[in-house]
Amino acid sequence: MLAKYRIAISIATVAVAACCLLPSPALSFLPPVGNMDRRSLYGSDISLFAVSSEIENEGHTPSPTSEETTTTKPHRRRVRYSGRYPRNFKDRYKERGGDKETILKVLAKGMTPAGTHVPIMVKECLQYMGLSGDGLQADECAKRRTKLVIDCTLGYGGHSSYILKHLVANGGMGDGSRLIAFDRDSAEIKKTEERLQSALSEMIGERLDHADHLLTTVNQNFQTLGIYLSSVNQTGKVTSLLADLGLSSMQIDDNDRGFTYKRSGPLDMRMNPDENTMTAYDLLRHLRVRKLKSMLRENSDEEFAAEIAVGLIGKGAKIPETTTELADRVRELAGPLIEEQSNKDGRRAGKKHAAMLKKKQLDSTVARVMQAIRIQVNGEFDALETLLEDVPNILAPGGRAVFLTFHSGEDRRVKKSFKEGFKRGVYSAWGRDVVRPSREERRDNPRSGCCKLRWAVRTEDPVSHDDHC
Repeated sequence: MLAKYRIAISIATVAVAACCLLPSPALSFLPPVGNMDRRSLYGSDISLFAVSSEIENEGHTPSPTSEETTTTKPHRRRVRYSGRYPRNFKDRYKERGGDKETILKVLAKGMTPAGTHVPIMVKECLQYMGLSGDGLQADECAKRRTKLVIDCTLGYGGHSSYILKHLVANGGMGDGSRLIAFDRDSAEIKKTEERLQSALSEMIGERLDHADHLLTTVNQNFQTLGIYLSSVNQTGKVTSLLADLGLSSMQIDDNDRGFTYKRSGPLDMRMNPDENTMTAYDLLRHLRVRKLKSMLRENSDEEFAAEIAVGLIGKGAKIPETTTELADRVRELAGPLIEEQSNKDGRRAGKKHAAMLKKKQLDSTVARVMQAIRIQVNGEFDALETLLEDVPNILAPGGRAVFLTFHSGEDRRVKKSFKEGFKRGVYSAWGRDVVRPSREERRDNPRSGCCKLRWAVRTEDPVSHDDHC
């Protein structure tokens, strides 16, 4: 009997040793992150999820060279993903480094891979900009016209990448058509320009000398668009304009930028840290209660503006320094008010449902407060109103403007401007009814849910109509 046990143990030992010598089937098919061809993932749209070489190498240990292998160094293990998906932006090194399996999982869950941005209503934007077929068919003259396209908010370059593809596919190489893209974020515009120039190089092949002509990036607020076009003698020559007024996912996801209340970060909220000196924390320190109250009402329609203003910066209040501190303080202030309002309205619900409803209302209140502060820090409404005033002079006869808005304050201003312009004869048509993302897009990209598209067409000038042909 003892001999049988010894034989069995020997066989098991040999089997384990043999298994250790075999390659792991779970890892053998995964390509190295640095050399992975992302086109196998996204086809022609790979530029949307490409990342800069700096981010690719961040958090990854490079393969040692022959010289480095001569000296033995202690092995440092890379930090593992904690749980199914890390909450901290900096810990999401897999998708930021372009890991195929992780990116596909993130997209399948309806989320945006860290460090990237999914453009909203691309098809609809191109249609109403006159860059593809739609219900507002352009005449033959407009189709032959050299296109000058403006992207007021370049961001990650999602919309711009599709605009460039259209220009290349429709004669942009030889007819002088071009795209000018603005963005005030100095950090992101450099990375986006690299991605787009790389994608352009592959689109146009050996004709690299045309790449610079097709794309021009301008690190400025779109508020200065009219001044810029005047300086390059392009006023009144823009055929299509796009203004996506939403935040980029790269800004929302990065804790250090201070745009989200879901993770702790400094109360910053500056679109361009190099441009502005006053952070959200600085703003709260210098505001008076009355000013904050009116700011909350004007910028985000907050119904508890007075109570929240007093609780945040009133006498004896400690001004929050981080995003989570601000969120917690707003919840403390708004919680009793929401309960009191529910009791007055006579709402009845089970305990579980009531708790979920209250949490949703509290989160919405926090989001509105942060929105109001962010708008003030970056002067967003002032910039938008300046752009809307300049659009009639910027557009060529028959030119089109498309705006993507994400809250009522933006949408009211765009709607009012287009409506008044139509009455004055500045615009020949405008979108009375907003265009919304499809059900499928809202499911695949939840951040698109609150987006509204509005458009307007500049009135044709009968005197100069033939000249533009």
